[in-house]
Amino acid sequence: MASRRLIRVNRDPLTRLFPDPQVPPLEKELLKKVKRRHQHLGGVRFLSETPLCHIVGAEHCGSTPRDGDIGKLVITDYTESSSGTIKVLEKTVPMDLMKETGTIGASHGWVATLKDGVVCLQDDLNPSASDSYPKRISLPPLVTLPHCQTQFVTNVAMSSSSPEDDDCIVAVKFAGPQLSLCRPARSEWVNIRVEDPHFFFSRVMYSRRDKMFSMLSSSGSHTGSWDLGEHMHEPKIQLLQYFTTLPEFVQSELQILDSCCTAEHLVESRPTGEIFLVKSFRERNYTTGRMESRHTMVFKLDEEGFPSYTNNIGDLCIFLSESEPFCLKASLSGQCSNMRQHHLGGVRFLSETPLCHIVGAEHCGSTWRDGDVGKLVICNFSASPCGTKVFEKEEVPKDFIAPGCGKEVLEKTVPMDLMKATGTIGASHGWVATLRDGVVCLQDDLNPSASDSYPKRISLPPLVTLPHCQTQMVTNVAMSSSSPEDDDCMVAVKFLGPQLSLCRPARSEWVNIRIEDPGFFSSRVMYSRREEMFSMLGSGGKRIGFWDLEEKQIAYDLVFPYFPEFLQTEWNRLLPCSRSEHLVDSPTGETFLVKWYTTYIPGHLFSVRFDVFKVVRLGLAGVELAILTEDIGDLCIFLSYKGEPFCLQASLYDLSPNFIYFLSTHDFGKANIRDIARVRRYAMVRRVAKYPAPYFIPPLS
Repeated sequence: MASRRLIRVNRDPLTRLFPDPQVPPLEKELLKKVKRRHQHLGGVRFLSETPLCHIVGAEHCGSTPRDGDIGKLVITDYTESSSGTIKVLEKTVPMDLMKETGTIGASHGWVATLKDGVVCLQDDLNPSASDSYPKRISLPPLVTLPHCQTQFVTNVAMSSSSPEDDDCIVAVKFAGPQLSLCRPARSEWVNIRVEDPHFFFSRVMYSRRDKMFSMLSSSGSHTGSWDLGEHMHEPKIQLLQYFTTLPEFVQSELQILDSCCTAEHLVESRPTGEIFLVKSFRERNYTTGRMESRHTMVFKLDEEGFPSYTNNIGDLCIFLSESEPFCLKASLSGQCSNMRQHHLGGVRFLSETPLCHIVGAEHCGSTWRDGDVGKLVICNFSASPCGTKVFEKEEVPKDFIAPGCGKEVLEKTVPMDLMKATGTIGASHGWVATLRDGVVCLQDDLNPSASDSYPKRISLPPLVTLPHCQTQMVTNVAMSSSSPEDDDCMVAVKFLGPQLSLCRPARSEWVNIRIEDPGFFSSRVMYSRREEMFSMLGSGGKRIGFWDLEEKQIAYDLVFPYFPEFLQTEWNRLLPCSRSEHLVDSPTGETFLVKWYTTYIPGHLFSVRFDVFKVVRLGLAGVELAILTEDIGDLCIFLSYKGEPFCLQASLYDLSPNFIYFLSTHDFGKANIRDIARVRRYAMVRRVAKYPAPYFIPPLS
């Protein structure tokens, strides 16, 4: 019998699938326009007698004292036809579960809800379960770790098919550092702080083979595994070595895939014990405004961490959605063939302040006001901005420090708290921002020219959290002018999720904006002088949104007429990399879009490549061009891991024109835009070190 190679890919970002590991699963997904009268789903767990189907939604039919508004469950039954037959069942379910915020995830068919800090596991959406006596298991109240949040959930996973099992462990991964585990019968959670930021937005899954909860890093370059024993606080890290033959693409395909958003998934085949890494590429459909799958690649992981590309997974099919992914043996259920198939194929500087970046601080004592303090260490650009030696990815020594970097230990002292990973939430125009007890504070503590005895610290109004939002995890901070003391200065704080908060420092309250497009939920904000509005790039870099204090919103679709040309070897090198997109305004009034590729080597993050596009306004409403360029003239761009990017005229500061200066948590250097575009070996020079406060210090704006 011919082998089957099926992957079920749900194109709706809110979809959740719900398998039972011992029987054919029931798939659940949101179909927003199946029928106008249908409300949309939250989730479901299906029993063995349940036919293969997915949840369409629910038709409102009344209300009850227990559940409020209820509706008849609507499913698509795949047993009657290959395309599926929509059925309206007599079973009623709470309409709250059909709301976008009604559920936070699903695993093994149980949906999870979150209300008032309590996670509840429910089988309400099981077509075969009782609507009179649904099972609803409340877990212990959540505890939020310092500098974490427990409102936004990445996903939920369980170690067994039911939370009623004695040995079942439930995992909830929150956006950010917190991973929480518990046994439903216990009275508390085990809360784990994940230190590696590559896992902050990762999805958790349970591996029966390893008997641990595992996550894939944002780039797919390594995995981390946790349990309630030896690896509770010291995860098992496995570096994935992509020494494999990848499929060859024509140049046009490579360019399209590089412009797509990517998502990585770990899925375990419980029938065979195999683990697969699935990398999906998605792009926005400009007609519908929705993200759609463009391509999918599958790698089989062995126990040594070697991913082998495959276009044949045998008698298996993989199900991907917003819930925990799963894998089934196709031959156990002829219904699998009826599924849609996706074949594998801190400072404001005065003019005399030199351009520099923060290296760290050397502890030298303590004060009553600031606690532990240290001497500020900077890298002065009046000296060589970085060393001249270039290493290939596999050759970088962990302790390599390039000479001639202008490192200076100043007499100025700063709070050591600002050197912690959670000490600052961002920086703009040299001012660093901190967040404590719901209050954002803008500080000039790290300004080498500012007073350490009387630093400027401007507290903004207390934050207000919008419903179904959070204000603990910050994407970045941006300001409209060079100082929060300016009368017309506006400050923007972008939180992970829908909330964008704007204020004038002298005012007594924030203007809180709910962003509806999920493509902006993890975006970074910057101020556009051209539009006189704050702007963000949507995920994938194909859409720009603008907002102001009047809550006016403008959005443009970005059209890329040209893409970088990739050699197959270059594409293979970039495949396991993370990619971020950044908008930056120049002194000439131009706007650039920069794609920044980074790769992971255990414990370190390194920059690999940059692509630069010039954003050009067209006469067409709602459309802008992003034109690939390898020459930005007498300009240089500064990108840092946590700070707002900026652009300078190179000749004014004795800098290298047509270069990108970059600063991550583990490397600092510069890249020649023209040479990188032509994939030349010595296009980039860097200095390898750990930077606790990865901020460039711009000159006075």
